[in-house]
Amino acid sequence: MLMSSIDPDSQSFADGQTVGTLLATAIAVAVIWFATKSWRRGPVATSAVAAEQVTALALRRENIVRGVLLVVAALGLIRAFTYEGEPPAAEAAPAAQTPSGAAASSEEERVIDAASRVGGYRLLSGAEADKYEQLTSEKKPSGRRWFYDGPGEGPVGAVLQINAIEWDADLAEAKRSHTMTHEMRNVFAGARASEVTAFEAGPWGGRLSCGFMESATGRPILCAWADAGTSAQVLLADEENLSEAAEIALQFRSGSEKRG
Repeated sequence: MLMSSIDPDSQSFADGQTVGTLLATAIAVAVIWFATKSWRRGPVATSAVAAEQVTALALRRENIVRGVLLVVAALGLIRAFTYEGEPPAAEAAPAAQTPSGAAASSEEERVIDAASRVGGYRLLSGAEADKYEQLTSEKKPSGRRWFYDGPGEGPVGAVLQINAIEWDADLAEAKRSHTMTHEMRNVFAGARASEVTAFEAGPWGGRLSCGFMESATGRPILCAWADAGTSAQVLLADEENLSEAAEIALQFRSGSEKRG
């Protein structure tokens, strides 16, 4: 899975932003203080009375500048220490939940295999699947891919693709380095999807989003999900509504990822 190197959502990026903001604030305070030096001093006094007036004026001006500096410093500190980053995907996903809602043990064995049927979608196998695999063999998928016949008239109603850290060391490294937000953004940017919308990710946690893709045959919907150990997506050719597509994507996920 290709992923841009800079993750603006990560905690390390946030830490860098904090240091940069503190440095910028210190520089701004110093520049304001030295740039207003002549103005704070005021005009040159020509008499004792004028000297008192100039001193009073200088004091007022210095207080004004000090007030400005306090505001700048306060804004900088608030910005620096309220910029929170997101932990890497490997650490961010909540504990897996069983469909009944009970917490699943972190040591549970996870089995990933395509469901034979998901609603109106039927898994293609044998020669049927091989035919479509050959048509798309120019670009080898990350992880594993399956084809489904759908409720529509097209020969393929859905394409399910799942990759897991158990199979892909590069994915495992990416999830230790990048956030789920960054990962999902890259998926939909790479697919040039539009109207991307986030939905509830279901009992396994993580993130789930769906968006429209443009094609010569219509507007298929791409749904993708990610958690600490999995990155997956399903392309639905027979759906027209993002919310309904998200529900079907959850069925694909729960039917193909088992915690036992």
